[in-house]
Formats: sequence, structure tokens, C-alpha cells
Amino acid sequence: MKRSFTSVLGVTLLEIMLVLAIAAMIIVMSIRYYQSASLNEKIATTLNNVTAIVAAAESYLAATGTLAGATAANLTPYLPGGTMPFSGWGGSMAVTNPSANGYSITIPSIPTAACTPFTNLIKQNSKLSIDTGCTTVTVTE
Repeated sequence: MKRSFTSVLGVTLLEIMLVLAIAAMIIVMSIRYYQSASLNEKIATTLNNVTAIVAAAESYLAATGTLAGATAANLTPYLPGGTMPFSGWGGSMAVTNPSANGYSITIPSIPTAACTPFTNLIKQNSKLSIDTGCTTVTVTE
């Protein structure tokens, strides 16, 4: 007696669909993670640059005794690289409205999605306040 064994090779359509569904879920989660990480990195960069401007203004205050002349041109010698920094989304920050006890930092190009987390980080420093549009940080000494 001869027995004949036939083996079935290959995969079923259901197995292929399951693998594709799992791969699609992994890709979607990776994209969302990347977008979140990218947004957080840009917020951190912008906050670090605001902090650098504040430190430069404090150095300027120590050197001159007043913040009244704290313009971008006067602060650049105290900044790393000797230039005004950029926001995380591009666009050069600017120092405006200098007075004896404060000044404003204009931040261009902040998207709406970054406004709330950036505002929450700014509010942690008692010297800093931010407008509702997330475009101007006011510094008071």
C-alpha cells in the first residue's frame, strides 16, 4: 500500500490580511510618535532660545545697569554665535519694546498645536508671560 502525502504550501488570504493590518498599525503609531517627538523638540528648542535671550539681557543689564537699550543689536554680543536665535519652526526671534524694567521677545511661526504646551512651559518662569497668540513673550525684571 502506498500512501500519498500532499502538503499544502502557502498562506491564506486571512493570514496575509492579518500581517498587513499589524504592519499598518505599527506604521501609524510610528508616524504619530515621530510627529509628537518632533513637536516637543521644536518647543524645547524655542524655549532654550528664549532662555538664551533672557540670559543675554541679564548680562546686558549687569553691564549697563538698565534694560532700556536692550535691542536685538545690543544683545547679540551676549548671545551664543553672536546672532539672534531662530524659533524651532524657523524665523528669527526679535527683541522689542525695551524699557527700564523689561522687554518683549517676538517669536514667529508657532503653530496652534504647540501654543498650549509652550505657554505652560513659559508660565513656569515668574519673569515670563506670554500673549494668547503665542507670538510675544514679555520679560519683566
